[in-house]
Amino acid sequence: MSLNIADRRRINGPQRSVEPVYTTKAADPFATGRLDERALDQVRPIFIKTGPLDAQSLSAAAPSGSAYYEQGKIRVSCAIYGPRQGRKSNARMGSFDCDFKYAPFSCSWKRSHIKTSDEKEIALMLENSVAPAIRLEAYPKASIDAFVTVIESDGKAATIAAAINCISAALADAGIELYDSVAACSMALHGEQWVSDCSQAEENASTCSLLVARMPSADEITYLLQHGKTTPEQTQQAIQTCANDCTRVYAVICRYLQATLE
Repeated sequence: MSLNIADRRRINGPQRSVEPVYTTKAADPFATGRLDERALDQVRPIFIKTGPLDAQSLSAAAPSGSAYYEQGKIRVSCAIYGPRQGRKSNARMGSFDCDFKYAPFSCSWKRSHIKTSDEKEIALMLENSVAPAIRLEAYPKASIDAFVTVIESDGKAATIAAAINCISAALADAGIELYDSVAACSMALHGEQWVSDCSQAEENASTCSLLVARMPSADEITYLLQHGKTTPEQTQQAIQTCANDCTRVYAVICRYLQATLE
């Protein structure tokens, strides 16, 4: 006589089998136009507020100026400290240093508070983009420090551009002498068309990205970064379109700063 004894050391499978779910290819975000119905050369709506961190800190460690910047789903904050005593006591010109970090909840690729190599590289990009606009000769032996935090990201290149715009607003709020404010914008290539200010889904479906930081009043490009291959004609077209978008972003920043003085 056989006994129907179950082996408790084993995990019994389900009574009914289930067909596995296979991953499918992500849908093309440009299949029926842009998801948010913007034009190809249109930038997402912008919101700026200067001084939000100053009101929260009344101690001696309060920043000299600060700014909060939104562009679509992108949210960035920046605090400016200085001018203060620099590391080099005999320097004839001041220095501009930048610290950049993603909040752990801001994006899918950031999981801890430990600073990554990408964040250090982006911090160097921000320094090179904004430093040409600062009158560093007016601050000898001094240091100006910018601390940028990404609260929410939606597109890597677009987030870097938003960080540059946020630093420009924070520097103006801190009363730092500038030649001009720096405005930045990014583009991505999808097929044969350049698309401005792409979201993360749109960047993932693109083959090339371009970032331009520019001083519109001086008509000078302070930083240019491209990932991917294009023809010289395509690159020239993207730079021109980015320059026009930078002028629009610059106008928004200037209008807000003028309104704060009234």
